[in-house]
Amino acid sequence: MTGDRLIWLSFCAALAFAALAGFAETQLRAAGMGVLDGRLLGYDLAEARAYLAALSPRQTALYLGQFRLADTAFPALLALALLLWFRRWSAGGLRLTLTLAVALYLGADYTENMLIARLVELGPERLTEQAVATASLFTQVKWTILAACFGAALLLGLRARNERNEQ
Repeated sequence: MTGDRLIWLSFCAALAFAALAGFAETQLRAAGMGVLDGRLLGYDLAEARAYLAALSPRQTALYLGQFRLADTAFPALLALALLLWFRRWSAGGLRLTLTLAVALYLGADYTENMLIARLVELGPERLTEQAVATASLFTQVKWTILAACFGAALLLGLRARNERNEQ
């Protein structure tokens, strides 16, 4: 893929994230609390119960419907962009390691989505400590791996820019 197309793909991924985050903030914020998926440090049973109890029936339907669908498409788009940047900027073992990191991010994000959907389906009164702890762990793992991928992309991009400037 040419550099221009890769930049456009990355721009589309950024727009998709902005749309997803905007939808979450405008449609799924309840009693001042944001979606579980966006909590970088995770959440506990009390926080999950409070959020789910604050959701209206319409918001619950949106969470399980439109938001979940968009949150299935976005990670794949982001993963594709990351993979293509890593393919462009790395080789050998580093490329393999970064590809594995992106695969782990995608797996963590999709697992988190499945676990949070289950929490929403259960509702606040039927949540268990273990179900919430597992979903929260995957939320934290997703964000940690994604931060590592973005950090790697930033460093590789800076290295590539420096190599171009030296020529």
